[in-house]
Amino acid sequence: MRFPAMILVLLAGVFQPVLAEAPKAQEQADSQVEKTVEQKSMDVLAQAGIRQSLEAIARSGGLYPFGLFSVNGDVKAVGYSGDRDKAPSEDDWAKALFVKLRQIGEEQPDVEMLSLYRLHTITNDAGEKIVGVWAQVDHRAVRPWVIFLPLIKNDEGKHEVGEPIYYATEQPLFAPEKGEQE
Repeated sequence: MRFPAMILVLLAGVFQPVLAEAPKAQEQADSQVEKTVEQKSMDVLAQAGIRQSLEAIARSGGLYPFGLFSVNGDVKAVGYSGDRDKAPSEDDWAKALFVKLRQIGEEQPDVEMLSLYRLHTITNDAGEKIVGVWAQVDHRAVRPWVIFLPLIKNDEGKHEVGEPIYYATEQPLFAPEKGEQE
């Protein structure tokens, strides 16, 4: 009984800095420009997905791509449900998941937001490889954007959550309207 309680305490300690950083980043973004209701909804969905991603990484040391979508404020998940032994590579599944999310958006007009979460590696200015959580969030009424949350090795060799990087993307999860180019 003590072991599960200890794990919960350790997880709370691990995620406390993450949860503390999210409002800080949010305050910085809010101070620059007032966000629309849609953009604030996108933030909430992104934070939920990133939190799930970090929990998966803490539990298993990795993250298999997954998606979230919102219908009338209810969040639903999309993930791989087949045999683990027959699962496609993470890259192949991320591509298939992108297509699946786009299909959900096309077939269900009441879906307001789509999002995709996966591990991604970037190269920083010093030429070092940095792994992190990559999240793409799209709303039917607002331009889609991506968040990269780097996981940076500290002096002890453990990963800490870095400052999130936000940028707009030209590749929406929702299919472009008829007549628009992608």
